[in-house]
Amino acid sequence: MSVLEKALSTENVQILEQVECDYWMRYYQGSSVLPTYTTMINGGLACAIPSLDILAMNRVLGVGLTQPITQATIDQIRFFYEKAGSARYFIQLPPMIVNEELEFLLMANGFAHHNNWTKLYRRVVPLVLETNRELSIRKIDRSEADNYGQLIFMSFDWEDTRLASWLASTVGQNGYTHYIVSWKGRDIAAGALFVEGEMSSMAFAGTLEPFRGLGAQALLLKKRMLRAYALGAKLITAETSEDKKGRPVASARNMMKVGFDIAYQRQNWIYKFDPK
Repeated sequence: MSVLEKALSTENVQILEQVECDYWMRYYQGSSVLPTYTTMINGGLACAIPSLDILAMNRVLGVGLTQPITQATIDQIRFFYEKAGSARYFIQLPPMIVNEELEFLLMANGFAHHNNWTKLYRRVVPLVLETNRELSIRKIDRSEADNYGQLIFMSFDWEDTRLASWLASTVGQNGYTHYIVSWKGRDIAAGALFVEGEMSSMAFAGTLEPFRGLGAQALLLKKRMLRAYALGAKLITAETSEDKKGRPVASARNMMKVGFDIAYQRQNWIYKFDPK
């Protein structure tokens, strides 16, 4: 029985986490626009952009899956972020490795459970591209990298305009495919796919606020799935905020509409440095 045919085990979780580590690291290696830092700790990836107080850009993922998280691990992580200069960061942990002992260790070191992010996955299959006929989609190269970066940047509530160039840095990198969606001739949405062997991941995607609800994200999801299938991927994964009562998350619901399942709710444990 192959790994893709088994229920989610620690080994399978490690695979899902590793592909995110691999594609996320590319953003920190491909841009000179922002001062960025990365290191490997206890099998996981710690990454920081200290000039941006955005937790998504200052986080640890994939840690604790190959060996237990100890006080030494916590000390290494804290030292990395203290040296980098981040105001705060979080450690992302799949629930299957979190127990009372680890919770006690984290809280004793000043961490608190902040929220959860949803990890989704599904088998890669060819999907029919049925969507709004006024939408069109195209695969882009470096010549449209700036346009891609601007679209993603403007789709989120970020303020630092340097992020647009940072987001654009992966366009043209090995393993990546990027798309832009247009509506009546206007570019309104963008998204990226990362493929590494049999694994693939839905990377960044966003739609400009005035054009949400037209089907751009459904089109991006299906087009990227087709691309992953063509490149030989067997499994595809994605990450979103947790969709819960009173706080719906459109991206999570869009993914589940095209067959994604929830793998687990990944816990985010936050640490804040005292202001100097």
